[in-house]
Amino acid sequence: MSKQSQTLPNGIAIIVNDDGILIKIIHDSYGLFSLHRDETISFVDCLESDSIPKAYQFIERVNTNEVAYDWELHVTDGDEIKLFSFSGIRVDDENLLIGTANPDDTEQFLNGLMEMNNESINKLRSFMKEQQQSAGAINNEWAMYDQMSGLNNELANMQRKLTKKTAELERMNKLKNQMLGMAAHDLRNPLTLIQNYSSFLIEDHEEQDIFTDDQFQLVKEIKESSEYMVRIIEDMLDISAIESGSISLEKDDEDICGLVERIVSLNRPTANKKDISITTNLPDTKIVKEVDAHKFQQVLDNLISNGIKYSHPDSEITVGIKAGNDSEAITIFVKDEGQGIPEEELENLFVPFAKISSESTAGEKSTGLGLAIVQKIVEAHGGDIQVESEVGVGSTFFVNIP
Repeated sequence: MSKQSQTLPNGIAIIVNDDGILIKIIHDSYGLFSLHRDETISFVDCLESDSIPKAYQFIERVNTNEVAYDWELHVTDGDEIKLFSFSGIRVDDENLLIGTANPDDTEQFLNGLMEMNNESINKLRSFMKEQQQSAGAINNEWAMYDQMSGLNNELANMQRKLTKKTAELERMNKLKNQMLGMAAHDLRNPLTLIQNYSSFLIEDHEEQDIFTDDQFQLVKEIKESSEYMVRIIEDMLDISAIESGSISLEKDDEDICGLVERIVSLNRPTANKKDISITTNLPDTKIVKEVDAHKFQQVLDNLISNGIKYSHPDSEITVGIKAGNDSEAITIFVKDEGQGIPEEELENLFVPFAKISSESTAGEKSTGLGLAIVQKIVEAHGGDIQVESEVGVGSTFFVNIP
């Protein structure tokens, strides 16, 4: 396809000041911005209200670090809300912001902008050579030429900085994962010893009554705290392995219905302590899928235990399987009658260490890593996970397996 017939790149390229006020529109595929002589337009005017505080943090980050990469913000396009990935760079005391609907399109969008401007510059250069105009008009054309050349330089500079920043972030992330893994390994053994020794002391007390009531309570708290710390360590090791790309699956043909039944049985004693019932809704026909049974159990254990954690006594959790979108796919769902999750918190539900406003009903603790690990394991199986929730009614998690 020739350059003349190429479509414009889809994205947003604007220049704003430190307060987010729009100075220049370089490109706007979506028609979100317009500059009028007597009107002040802000970058945040096109954003959903929940993204506005984050947008100001994004601009501040550009000011501080001179570059910011891959910030997700919700853009309002009429009645439609779209999730955009924004990157920014500091140029001559102003902020050049680039936004695309897909973070993978940012580099292509930058290339498209430079290509468009190069084409315009070449046309302008030819026009200036061919036309014999007054000195003032020629000066105006040269000013336009200089402006477009400067813009291309800014875009190229932004692309170079983003590439450098991405490589640096990847290196730092790899180093962080290595350090996290080393620290977790070093902590796991002594914590496991504390957990085991406290268990032995509890057993001895139950047999021989060796502690006072206060001492026994302290030993139980030591055991509970060490168990929680071991869970954190295990989750840290899992997330470190996943983020470093070293997650490995040992797949085998598994009876999914039987696997679900076993996992539900393992979680029933915990549910019974809170007077919560767990029921299953499974098909009569056998379903065989190639999965990693251990990691698949980790997925369902997390979803069921979360349902127990955030549900009140005398409620019910349902674990079932239904047909997926095509003849081979299946969907495993875990439905609870718990507190539910506010809609504005759903987008961060699978972000590591993210916390939700809903609190466990019996003081159970959470590492904030479980759902992030669940999502990565499901995606490693070629599937995806979704959630529907309503505050005061409950939540349903859907694990889609092809």
